[in-house]
Amino acid sequence: MKTTLTDEKNKIFATALIYIREGKQDMFEEYRTQAGPIMEKYGARLEKIIKPEMLAQGDMALPGEIHFAVFDSPESMTALNDDPDYKRIIKELRTPSVEKLVVILSYLSDFKFKRETGDKSKIYGIALLNYNKGERHVKLFEEYHEQVCKIMPEFGTHFERFLIPTSLKGEFKQPDEIHRFYFDSMEGLQQMGNDPRMLKLFPLRDESLSDLNFIIGKAI
Repeated sequence: MKTTLTDEKNKIFATALIYIREGKQDMFEEYRTQAGPIMEKYGARLEKIIKPEMLAQGDMALPGEIHFAVFDSPESMTALNDDPDYKRIIKELRTPSVEKLVVILSYLSDFKFKRETGDKSKIYGIALLNYNKGERHVKLFEEYHEQVCKIMPEFGTHFERFLIPTSLKGEFKQPDEIHRFYFDSMEGLQQMGNDPRMLKLFPLRDESLSDLNFIIGKAI
């Protein structure tokens, strides 16, 4: 069955910032392997896993992995969390292997764009952003965002998700938006950042935002 935009709007999107304990990567990967089939039983799936490589902007501690999961409904998320096998692998595998976990629940933004899906050969960018207070700054960012999204594809940038967070569990400031996109090459990313049109627009972004954490990594 073809998924429609309406179907997507009814889903819950979870972004997990995962800080893995030193020496526990294998244990965490076993948790991840076992969690996948259990999630599928309840209409949930792990859409993308990003391994951060650098923090291009911001001051957050870089997580070991970032997981993007999709749930069909709040009920599917509740059913997963109540599953005995899922509770078991959390206790036996996830809890001992994870030092810190931040989970951000979101819905899809209304921003209109051409959605594309990258593979493991691409370079990924994840932006966690917070507006300055006041509706003026929200409108200012919308103006900036609409203009840069017309320029970015010229440099091999592709858009995957624009998310609006609704709640957060863990120790982290809840973002106002989460953006996920990918680049055909690091060279294209660097050229985009130095493009005169982009440089002219960056002051709009900087005036509108109080925080911007921009992570670059690869899919695994």
